[in-house]
Amino acid sequence: MGTWPLVRFLHVAAAATWLGMQVALFLLVPALRRMLPAERVREVVRAAGIRLAVVAAVALPTLAVTGVALGRHEPAAAEHPEVVHFKQAALVAVAAVLLGHGLVPGRRARIAASVLMLVLTLAAVYAGAWLAAE
Repeated sequence: MGTWPLVRFLHVAAAATWLGMQVALFLLVPALRRMLPAERVREVVRAAGIRLAVVAAVALPTLAVTGVALGRHEPAAAEHPEVVHFKQAALVAVAAVLLGHGLVPGRRARIAASVLMLVLTLAAVYAGAWLAAE
């Protein structure tokens, strides 16, 4: 296996990991709220969040590094720099929202931040799929 297939694989694997985590949390937390007392939900979500933060600490930098490398190497990226810039901006926005997620007061604000991260992630994945098809 050459270098660029490995870089593409790492990029797609990191994107799938990050997106999968977001979708799982988006579905799991409301179910936990319906099934458990509020104190227990906070305990479970906090414990899961700590573990998932480790995964995110690997997935997001991997996405950034491999994305920059692919953006400089792939012909489709060179032909469509606006799409590459959009993906970069989306990743920066996701990272900013992620950092602020725990600081925002109130459950609704955290839910809104989670939805925004999911939408930005889906948009970046779509842009990457579009580039790959070019």
